[in-house]
Amino acid sequence: MQIDSAFSVVAPIDQVWDTLMDFQRVAGCVPGAEILNKLSDDAYQVGMKVKLGPVSMQYKGQMSVLERNAGEHRAVFQGRAQETRGQGTAEATVTLNLAEAQGSTQGTVSADLALSGKAAAMGKSVIGGVTEQMMALFAANLQSLLAEPAGEAPGGPGQETPPAPPAGSPVPAVSAVSAPLSPSAPSAPSQPDNSLDALSLAKGMLTDQLSNPGKLVGLLAAVAFCAYRLGRRAGLRAGRP
Repeated sequence: MQIDSAFSVVAPIDQVWDTLMDFQRVAGCVPGAEILNKLSDDAYQVGMKVKLGPVSMQYKGQMSVLERNAGEHRAVFQGRAQETRGQGTAEATVTLNLAEAQGSTQGTVSADLALSGKAAAMGKSVIGGVTEQMMALFAANLQSLLAEPAGEAPGGPGQETPPAPPAGSPVPAVSAVSAPLSPSAPSAPSQPDNSLDALSLAKGMLTDQLSNPGKLVGLLAAVAFCAYRLGRRAGLRAGRP
């Protein structure tokens, strides 16, 4: 499965490159992702949490740097991961390219992705749409990180800065859920759930589709056509002896 996406941040290309190559620092910009252990300068043990409604999936695996070209601002990564409580797997080879464009830095990400298990049932169209929403969240978090001194993640350790949605497209935020407190229990700081809520992202995609009148008319036309075809088939069957 080939998935292509892009992002843009307002910062010099060399600063963006250096920040992206600091994997332990930039990992917090990716919803649900974390660096669990540094194995070498080019290999890291990683984790990823994904929520599909009431179903939570947690992956654990390794990310390796296959190519890193600072002069061309190009890098190639390979990742392999498996569900910690399931049989599903994820494997990807990702190519990152940066380019300067009118005072900003444009990034393109091309991923050759292979999935098995629950995530594979989502289909390419849903996965592609969720990837675009994730990239918007990543770009907003990266923009905040670029404004922070080195060593500080946006929003503080273990937290995410609420990203600003891109113009014209509502971007659902990554969910943060805390357990309800008993009235008699002393107050305690809530613990954010840093997992990627893929269902919320999918709902955001649907909201975006329905908020566009042209897309809404096309959707209604498709539903009407399907209803007509089903009705016609039912009529033909009823008319047979």
